[in-house]
Amino acid sequence: MGVGVGVGTILLNEAIRRQQEKQQYKQHVTQPKGCPEGMTWSRKKRTCVNVKGPEIAKCEPPKIKTRKGCVYPQPETASCTWPEIKSGKGCACAGGYERKHGECVKEVVSCDWPKIRVGPGCMCAPGFVPYGSGCTKVVVVEPETPEPPHVAPPQQVEEPQGPPPPPPPPQQAEEPKPKPQPVAQIDPPIRCLPQDLYDLLTEAYGKRPGVGPCPMACLPKPAFFLPAKLEEVATKAGISWCENCVQVGPYMPLASINKLEALAHLTICVSPDSCVYPGGAPAEPRTEIRTVFKNLPAGVKNEDNLAVVIGNQTYLSGLPTNQYGASDADAVTALLTEQLGYRKENIIDLRDASLADFERVFGSDENPGGEIAGRIDKKGPGDVFIYVASHGMVKEDDAEAVYLLPVNAKLEELDKTAYALQELYDNLGKTGARTTMLMLEANFAKNLDELIDPPNLPELEVEAMPATPVAGLAVFKASDRDQRIIQDPEYGIGLFTRYLIEGLAGRADEAPIGNGDKRIDTVELYVYTSDMVRTAARKSFGLEQKPMLSKIDNLVVGNLASR
Repeated sequence: MGVGVGVGTILLNEAIRRQQEKQQYKQHVTQPKGCPEGMTWSRKKRTCVNVKGPEIAKCEPPKIKTRKGCVYPQPETASCTWPEIKSGKGCACAGGYERKHGECVKEVVSCDWPKIRVGPGCMCAPGFVPYGSGCTKVVVVEPETPEPPHVAPPQQVEEPQGPPPPPPPPQQAEEPKPKPQPVAQIDPPIRCLPQDLYDLLTEAYGKRPGVGPCPMACLPKPAFFLPAKLEEVATKAGISWCENCVQVGPYMPLASINKLEALAHLTICVSPDSCVYPGGAPAEPRTEIRTVFKNLPAGVKNEDNLAVVIGNQTYLSGLPTNQYGASDADAVTALLTEQLGYRKENIIDLRDASLADFERVFGSDENPGGEIAGRIDKKGPGDVFIYVASHGMVKEDDAEAVYLLPVNAKLEELDKTAYALQELYDNLGKTGARTTMLMLEANFAKNLDELIDPPNLPELEVEAMPATPVAGLAVFKASDRDQRIIQDPEYGIGLFTRYLIEGLAGRADEAPIGNGDKRIDTVELYVYTSDMVRTAARKSFGLEQKPMLSKIDNLVVGNLASR
């Protein structure tokens, strides 16, 4: 019994001792002695650590701290600024851009020769064409020219010393050579026109050989349009977006595009990334406009005709400059005097014309018909040609009020300081001229913004054309309604002016559009000019520009000399 009690006491004392040691250890772990102030014991690391834990990395605003590091916050409805576009609940870089240092910047494309950098991508350098994934050099094989047969020089023959040689054997008659077969003539490709131009040409002349209607032309997709926007614009404007084309940009002359497409058997399109300046890419030095008409037939029967040329460039009252106003007028004046036979004394040439100049030349309430009417021979009236390069404008609160802006016009007082288009049409109908051709290289919008919003579709309904046809008056307008006009950097003049000059110098009379009768009329001139402007605008700039013609009988514009 005594032994059992003794053993039990020993075991109990040992259990009490172990419990005391365990409590002392726990107290030592949770409240260790020797840790500096502000630090505590870490059971995991078995050392003293900061009470607040490791220091948290700081992020420069507007970035915030996440598990992935410092990032920009993405709110539920993020407001994206170009070139960022909405993507899900946040913003992403648009096509052709990549994010660097938190910003969207243009992708830099590295091109391996013979590919060269063109716009946002690479294309084959001149003299090379696409082949597989690379480029191959264009090899032009010249037809072989047979060398003339070698004729031995005449040799001196010595007199024979012996008996005469035997006579030569009789020659056999040569077989007749086969006659060359005639080469099959290959018909030239049919030139196609937009459906409205084809219908107009057919209505005036009947079906023209070598001309057919084009399928709907496509426009390159603006890079900043989302799919929903592309579908909305195409449906509203009745246009088609290009799906398979090699994109270049931002500008290439139409002649270069046509040559490259024919050589490489591909379709090229220019796709502007955002709003573009109407002058396009600079081209220095500019091509001399006289190269357009120097090899074309001269105009005749214009010696006694009257012309008015206005080039408004430098505006007052804070209005923006009309960049190519003076060069437009210079080019047309050169055409009239050097190619079409107008006498200088019969040209009213105005630069930076004021309202008083407009009223003096075209007429006012007190003097309808103006100076033009005073210079028309009433017994034998001639024709009048008028060209105006100027700012135009539609009144903000009245879309039916359309004006040409003299250089001293004031936007807040258009009624008093600008020249109304309808007044111009009415006064030209009172001059007594046989026919009057009015060419307008001007925008007619509600503002004078110089940027063009691709694809440059008209928005307003105002036509800026005569309310009712005026006898003997044909109005050519550079663009449709409030559509912006495009400048041709190759020549430093308006795109409409360039092809108008080509047409007047004789291109409009050439087949297949013209009938080659040495007479240019309004339908020939309009169809040629409008087709070329639309094609060049679409292919060289990725934009739309559609010249307009007033409703009028088909009138004679000019006559050409026979070669």
